[in-house]
Amino acid sequence: MATQKTSQTRCFLFTGGGTGGHVAPALAIAEELRQRHPDARFHYVGVAGKAEATMVPRAWKLKADGGSDQLHFVRSKGFPGKSPKLIGFGLSLMLGIWKAVRILLRHKPDLVVATGGYVSAPIVFAVALLRKLQLFDTVVFIHEQNAAPGRMNLLGVRIADRVGVSFPGTPIDASKRLEVGYPVRKMVSSAQEPEAVAVARLAARDSLGIPQDAKVIFAFGGSQGARTINRLMVDALPLLLADPKVYVIHGTGKRLAGNAYDGMADVEYRTAEIQELPSDWKDRVQRKDFFHDMGTYYAASDVVVCRAGAGSLNEVCAYGVAAVTIPKANLPGDHQACNARVMERLGAAKVVYERVALESLDTEGPVESVSPEALMEVIGPLLSDTQARLSMCEQARSLYDPGTNRRIGDWLEFMVGVRDEPEPAELPQLEEERVLGLGHGAMVGLLQRMHSGASDVAPLSNEERRLALYKIDGYLASSSFTPVARGCRMVGYGGFTERQPILSYLARVPSGSGREVWPIVRRDALHGIGLLGTCNPDIIRTLGASLFDPYFEASYRAAWAIRVLGKEHAEDLAALVPQLVDTHEHPYFEVRQEVLRALGAVASSFETIQNVLAAHRFDPNWKVRQAVLECLRALAERGIIDALQAATEGREVMLSGSGYQTHYPLKQAYNQLPGRDLIANEAPVP
Repeated sequence: MATQKTSQTRCFLFTGGGTGGHVAPALAIAEELRQRHPDARFHYVGVAGKAEATMVPRAWKLKADGGSDQLHFVRSKGFPGKSPKLIGFGLSLMLGIWKAVRILLRHKPDLVVATGGYVSAPIVFAVALLRKLQLFDTVVFIHEQNAAPGRMNLLGVRIADRVGVSFPGTPIDASKRLEVGYPVRKMVSSAQEPEAVAVARLAARDSLGIPQDAKVIFAFGGSQGARTINRLMVDALPLLLADPKVYVIHGTGKRLAGNAYDGMADVEYRTAEIQELPSDWKDRVQRKDFFHDMGTYYAASDVVVCRAGAGSLNEVCAYGVAAVTIPKANLPGDHQACNARVMERLGAAKVVYERVALESLDTEGPVESVSPEALMEVIGPLLSDTQARLSMCEQARSLYDPGTNRRIGDWLEFMVGVRDEPEPAELPQLEEERVLGLGHGAMVGLLQRMHSGASDVAPLSNEERRLALYKIDGYLASSSFTPVARGCRMVGYGGFTERQPILSYLARVPSGSGREVWPIVRRDALHGIGLLGTCNPDIIRTLGASLFDPYFEASYRAAWAIRVLGKEHAEDLAALVPQLVDTHEHPYFEVRQEVLRALGAVASSFETIQNVLAAHRFDPNWKVRQAVLECLRALAERGIIDALQAATEGREVMLSGSGYQTHYPLKQAYNQLPGRDLIANEAPVP
């Protein structure tokens, strides 16, 4: 048993935030330490206008303006990637580190606890700087809430003395990794025994004015709200409220500084557009922008609909509520999807993945969403099958360890020399998943190898395909061109034919739409279409229009796709011969070359393209002349011309000159033509 060592008045400094998911665990850890060290000094460092500016003063009973000696605001911004905003980010971070240094030197904390988010960057980097200068020797504990570490915590691991993790399989160096679980605030985790849960449920519903026999759905998207969940809960109201016993509690999120999205305004506007709501819907729907007493709402709920942030999922487990999780797509390391999958595989939650709605492409473009029908498919059985719901509740409750806060407190006291080293804990272990956690470059590589038939790569299972599609939709809806372009290739390599309409949309944005599609996105959308191997009127329309794309690589890729698809769909694609003919004089030789190859793949008669081939016998680029020969060979193989005609026409090209390379590729292409031996008294080609 651990022995208590001599203690003294200590100073503990916490940092982390930007969103409530980073603030809540810090407050839970602080609560545990405050009980153990009531005379200690506590400080919190965050960014003004973010979740910590509201949550910390309320929890610690401080002024909310940063004027308290315990709450400090520094400058910090999220990493913008390779963009013009990078300079502003660097300047903000340097100013933040400078102020963090002053805070650290002034208060000299015995322990720094960082819970992630860009908010914690100034303090963590300031600690590293002061250690380097040998001006500071405090210990640093980082808590990683997610199954996949965030960008800030991955950097902070190098500086931290110990790193606590909440999920099995979180990739942290074993020398620093502590399996401690997720710390949950007492106001949420107080009801664990079935009797206590029942009492809390009765009291919560009474306080909220909800009938005891109601079916209560509690939906929220975090402190700042989630557009997908907000719009889903509005769009699903007609289906949900068709059952007169269903009540909905909806958290729209607070509009914080720097956040352009106003959840409440969006929800109210969208609700006003719905015509078929029952007359009593206002009595059965409660909305707030932010919930401070989450325990009351969890206690009142039958099913929770939420994002898959670690905080939300662990609070769901702490209160033992059935959950439908909607992980946000396109996050670093897929950390929300990883969190959700762990819960789903352990039987504690159901997962609904965001998709790009095909029916709204022309009005909104590629935007992540969840259809009301997809939600009802999952939430309907949970509301109607009490036993299944209770089983999930019990499984969720079993995953929460009420000793988590105590365990973290023990380790922190060990780190500051107050107690002996605690016994290590172990989280349940799961097999590693192949798709989640891959970046878009690695995803392209994996699907490309599958597409090529690599013997050491197994095909995607049904569940992996579901996860891959979720990731791809996140990439396609990204605001950055690189993931969108790679997502287009993933659709093709993975054979996700259900996403072909998105590729067609990205290849040819409707005229007058006012939206910008980057040239390389158009190019890669056409690449993906070619890889899919399918053909329909939408594809034919897209390829025909894209032949005239002002970006030459897009025009080239359209001709390439016509050639590739022509192997199986030449009859359908023959309709594009006039557009190909109109493109044959393109100023870029690469396009001319691919147009000629495409004509060989889809032309249904020689007469329609004879003049085009003749026009390129003397093309200044020998690769275009080679493409004429390749076109003739394809026409002969398809039976459009006979072997003798192919050789005769090809000889006209050979008389124009060689390819001017030592291996004479032009001559090699000619020699591959059938019927060359049928030409009487053939003289050697140049």
